Amino acid sequence: MNNSGDISPDNYANWFALYQLCHLAKERRYIEISTVKFGEILGLSQQTGSRRINDLEQLGWIKRKITGKTQKISITKEGANIMLMIYKELKKLLESILIIGEVTEGIHEGGYYVSIKGYYQQFKEKLGFEPYKGTLNLRLSDTDIELLREKLKNITPIIIDGFKDLNREYGPVKCYDVYISRMDDKNNKRKAAILDIQRTHHKENIIEILAKPYLRDYFHLNDGDKLIIDISKDKLSSHSL
Repeated sequence: MNNSGDISPDNYANWFALYQLCHLAKERRYIEISTVKFGEILGLSQQTGSRRINDLEQLGWIKRKITGKTQKISITKEGANIMLMIYKELKKLLESILIIGEVTEGIHEGGYYVSIKGYYQQFKEKLGFEPYKGTLNLRLSDTDIELLREKLKNITPIIIDGFKDLNREYGPVKCYDVYISRMDDKNNKRKAAILDIQRTHHKENIIEILAKPYLRDYFHLNDGDKLIIDISKDKLSSHSL
């Protein structure tokens, strides 16, 4: 029998079976399920479903009480720890995946907001650089935009406060520190920020990047070129500041 704390690929069948039981249980203390039904959920036979449950019980990941043709199954502390280990491994994996954006022509909305005095002063003070009065627009795939959203959930945004002038009211803007680099020159990174403007008219998969230089000139970019969006906190080299 495999070690009770083993989440290696060799033990995949067991921790995937545990995942399915946790998915069924959710917030309940226990679930009632037959080996026939569990086998169907796994896409396997009744015999294999029964064997998976026996293995999980021997590993100490579940407890069960058999009542007739069904059984009451609860997740143990050891089982919960296994799920936590799997979560941490998946989290590290997701964080290591590169997010790629494709340069695209914008509608100059970001440049308009950046140029507004009430915003611009705050950008300089809170982002740590004097930004170019315009933004670089990047189009992300559906997968990359979802990955980016997940990563940003773990980052505290920099809040640019809203304000009023004689003409209108401007809402707050969230910014997220990132580093930008070309696909073919990953070491030449520029500190930048993603702008999350609440009233944007962009499609969901378009993000706006704010930086000190004019990024199209700095990276010699054309529409369709690919850039890496790095959310990590690695220190920039002196030439990238």
